[in-house]
Amino acid sequence: MGVILMIKKILVPYATYGNGHKVVAYYIKEKFATKNPDIEIETLDILDYATPFMRKVSKGIFEKTMFAKHPFAWEWIYRFYNHKFRSLGIRNLCYHLFDNDKLRKKVQEFNPDIIISTHFFASILASRYIRYGLIDSKLYTIITDYEVHEVWTKAKNVEEAIIVSNKEMRHDLIEKGVPKNKIKVFGIPLSDAFCEDLDIKACKKKLKLDNGKKTILFFGGGNNSSVSLPFLEKLITGDYDFNIVFISGKNTELKKKVSELVKRHASSNVQVLGFVDGVKEYMAASDLVITKPGGLTVTECLFLQKPMLLINKSAGQEKANYKFLVKNKYALKASNPKEFGIYLDKISNNPHILEVMSENMGKEKKKKSIDELYNLVMKEHKFKVNDINNKKKD
Repeated sequence: MGVILMIKKILVPYATYGNGHKVVAYYIKEKFATKNPDIEIETLDILDYATPFMRKVSKGIFEKTMFAKHPFAWEWIYRFYNHKFRSLGIRNLCYHLFDNDKLRKKVQEFNPDIIISTHFFASILASRYIRYGLIDSKLYTIITDYEVHEVWTKAKNVEEAIIVSNKEMRHDLIEKGVPKNKIKVFGIPLSDAFCEDLDIKACKKKLKLDNGKKTILFFGGGNNSSVSLPFLEKLITGDYDFNIVFISGKNTELKKKVSELVKRHASSNVQVLGFVDGVKEYMAASDLVITKPGGLTVTECLFLQKPMLLINKSAGQEKANYKFLVKNKYALKASNPKEFGIYLDKISNNPHILEVMSENMGKEKKKKSIDELYNLVMKEHKFKVNDINNKKKD
């Protein structure tokens, strides 16, 4: 039967086009390292292995140009390449950007038993290295959004499993030819710390939000953060009896602008914060979250059953995310400040709307996804030397 080998090394590759892929990768590393200290686990940003020029250009085009300033152009690109054959162009772009001697050497030297990828570029590269016999690894892919784009299928079914966030995605993958047994509806992994229960009353008291009013948490940061200002102004100048917490993240310029806006309107019910470590406490204490529909933020809101009012000029994967949320009545989407004000009026006059949305979100609440991922990998982590030797001969 051969000798049983145990997992010794796990590689978690990602690409920092947006922050979500990186954060999920670090959650996975933390989980496996904590649960099994005998396993050596590393994260790897494949963008570090592109040339400095291509790294700067590719990130700039995606984050600062197409995604932030020209969402309609990004939407066209996203939809154009969401095609069985045209998506091959993205796969080939991945090879040209990242598949070089430096990256191959890094992966081969680490020689992982398991690869858990949180970005399609990483999955495409890992599948190539496995097919070429450069490494003997088992590949797991985590799709970090709420729609299956065709590029996520370009690992050529090399994966042991593909982790998705909902049943619609499972159906889409089956239609695209992915075997049913490889698709796991676990949800996007969150950290153990985030999944711990919180005393909501205690959170409200600690954050000085225990005055009996509804609390709105407004995430205003990101690459197109300036878009949030007219929405915020609509909120603070309206006749609404809410607590408002605005989080600008690491965008210090935005925080300054918002603070000036709040001061100008003498709004005493608004807290303006920068980067926050304990953001979960604010989410737990809130009744409504205003945000753009990024995959990780959406997942956190779904887990905590916090209704969302979605803003900003979303395109591509974020547009797919908000369509999923609105369709299932987990969120409302405001395309402009006027529509935003209409929704705020409805919520202010009928708080029951938020209760119904929160109840709807309960059907999406899953077990701790990161536990299910860990259990899946560890359950299937044994393989035989004979199997590996036979694979090398193929």
